[in-house]
Amino acid sequence: MSTSDPSQGSGLRALVLRGGTVLAAGTMVERLARLGRNMLLARVIAPDQFGIMAIVLAVLALFEALTEVGIAQAVIQNKRGGSPEFLNLAWWSSALRGVTIVAVGVPLAPLIADFYEQPSLTPLLRVAMVSMVFIGATSPRIYALQREFRFGATLWTTQGAGLLGTAITLALGFYLQNVWALVLGTVIESFARFAISFILCPIRPSLRFDPEARAELFSFARGMAGLPIMTFVLMQADTFVLAKVASTELLGLYSMAIVLAGFPLTVFSKVAQPMAVPILANFQDDFNGLRSAFLRISRLVWLFGLPMAVYLAAFAKPILEVVYGADYARVSGAFGVYSFYTVVYMASMVSFSVYLAIARPGLQRGFTLARAVLVAASMYPAVLWLGPLGAASSLLASLALSMVLQVAKLKRVIGLPVLAYLHAMAPGLMAASAVAAAALPIATLLTTPPLVTGFVGATPLLASWAASVYFERRDLHMLQAERTKPSST
Repeated sequence: MSTSDPSQGSGLRALVLRGGTVLAAGTMVERLARLGRNMLLARVIAPDQFGIMAIVLAVLALFEALTEVGIAQAVIQNKRGGSPEFLNLAWWSSALRGVTIVAVGVPLAPLIADFYEQPSLTPLLRVAMVSMVFIGATSPRIYALQREFRFGATLWTTQGAGLLGTAITLALGFYLQNVWALVLGTVIESFARFAISFILCPIRPSLRFDPEARAELFSFARGMAGLPIMTFVLMQADTFVLAKVASTELLGLYSMAIVLAGFPLTVFSKVAQPMAVPILANFQDDFNGLRSAFLRISRLVWLFGLPMAVYLAAFAKPILEVVYGADYARVSGAFGVYSFYTVVYMASMVSFSVYLAIARPGLQRGFTLARAVLVAASMYPAVLWLGPLGAASSLLASLALSMVLQVAKLKRVIGLPVLAYLHAMAPGLMAASAVAAAALPIATLLTTPPLVTGFVGATPLLASWAASVYFERRDLHMLQAERTKPSST
């Protein structure tokens, strides 16, 4: 293999850095805008309204999970994913899925409302489901461009629509001051995403379906079978159980807190994850390179993520008070636990990217099933016992235990040594310990206003990140030298 191979040398690195920089900048702007929106809306919309919206989003997620076949991942992973034939089939499959969700979900809305004893859910659900049509009709060509590390279309389609939706939701929030502002904002944002995707990445849907593309897409879909619904259990079990056991007010407090705690995960899924799959896919025929790339990415996740989780957990109360208001300090414990869950989940996403890169998503099934079983068994008693803290603790414990299975699976699939993965975690654990040693005394002893406490407490985290950036910069120079060497294969 020559050095001109895009999986080696400066070519891939330049593409990743350029695409990652653009996507990261756009994502941060859009996510910060959403955070600002939530900060303002939390002061004009009652917590119980956010609780009702959490139920709406959980129901939509259920219908999505029941019909998910991995269209986006199939387009990114497949070497023919950018061909007109493959994109045509991908669009029709996705569009039909959106229409099916509405056709089935609208008649079921009253039954769902009765289950939660919330009559207002019926019209809210019916309107919110319209967004599924627009999401399904979005041009799949934006995913094909991601494989080539061309994230401009993704930036304008996702982040552009997100910014527009954020602005409209904020305006509606101040005018309506109830859950309808959130629902209407969701629908408008999905329409904007659909429209922008066809402006920037147009395709011409045709009723002529390529047999080879159909076989490849359906083969990938079979590998994904069952994974989305199990993932749904993992991602939404806390909302469904809290909605049934606790008040909508407490659910609203919890849902807003975990949105904030999950902010890094959202950024990661929009920035790092779209790059991780195509990076690893370039090594799908070279397991030595695949293991090396996987360990490097995982190391960075732990190195920057664990110290961040320590800071968020230590200063959960002042952070929530500053961002949302004093009422939200009631769920500071859940916020802290969920911060660690967020980091572990990011690490698991990197592992899943390996299976997507080698076109074997079904390998994730055992890991996901184990997590789903653990969550299903522990969530209800945990919520009854500890409320929102129990919900977050159930998610974290289940994910941590099942991560052991995932690492063991990677050893069998790509020959990943368990000790090598533990070695990749070690710098993050040491950095987190150092941050904890400095942050916990500050959180315990400092009696300044919440804003000041949060800023002072961030000092150890920022110092840890600065040191990590310095040492990783040196490693990148070494990595660059290794990549430009000719491969022996």
